[in-house]
Formats: sequence, C-alpha cells, structure tokens
Amino acid sequence: MKKLAMLSAMLVAVALIAAGCATTAKGPTDEELIAKRIGEGVAAIKAKNWGAFDGMISKTFESSAVGDKEALLDYLKNADDSGFLDGLEIDLSEAKTTVTGDKATVEPVAANGSFGSLTLYFQGAKEKGVWVITNVEP
Repeated sequence: MKKLAMLSAMLVAVALIAAGCATTAKGPTDEELIAKRIGEGVAAIKAKNWGAFDGMISKTFESSAVGDKEALLDYLKNADDSGFLDGLEIDLSEAKTTVTGDKATVEPVAANGSFGSLTLYFQGAKEKGVWVITNVEP
C-alpha cells in the first residue's frame, strides 16, 4: 500500500510539473520579433550594411514609390552615395504595429535626414518564420 501511495504521489508531482511547463511563455510575441527586426534594419541602414539589410526584404517586395527589392536597394545605395543617409534618424514613437496572421503593418514611421522628412508606411510578412518587409510607401 505504501508503494502504491508513493507511486501515486510521484505521478501527481510529475503531472504538476508538466502542467507548469505547459503554461510557461512560448517565446517573444510577433510584435516583439518585429520590433527587434526594425531595430536591426535601422542599424543596418545606418551602418550602410546593405548585405544585412537585403536579408530583411522579401523577394516579393513591391512598392509604387521605388519598385521591387533590387530597385529599393539601388535607391538606398544611391541615396547613401549622395549623402542623403548621413545623420539619418528614424522615429518610431508614433508607429503602431498591427499583426494579422502572418501579415503586419508598421505605421507611421518618421524618417528625418539631410533629405528632409518623410512619413513611411511599412507592410511585412512572416516568411519561413522570419518577418520581412514586403512593401513601403511614403
């Protein structure tokens, strides 16, 4: 009888531990992941690390303002060569991130620099588990 009681107590303890593990956090939220990617993207642009920024843009990127992914990268490189990215500041204080399934928007984002000021509206998607930029419009 003692053995049965001890075995029952051990099974209850294991069940409680397993239940506790099942209720712990499952990692960062999509909003947190997007905020991290935004930080990485801003850092890549400021560092003029186009290879790193390239990985943050979807292969299907399309914008009425700049075109496809390659056109966006060319635009940024040309802006950098002309000095327009010197002193670039990105203000996210008014930006709101909205996630709907595997799609997201981040808007409005204020960009300020020697070029003046722009308000940008971003769209993104989760591709292969990673958030990428799919569109940006002024």
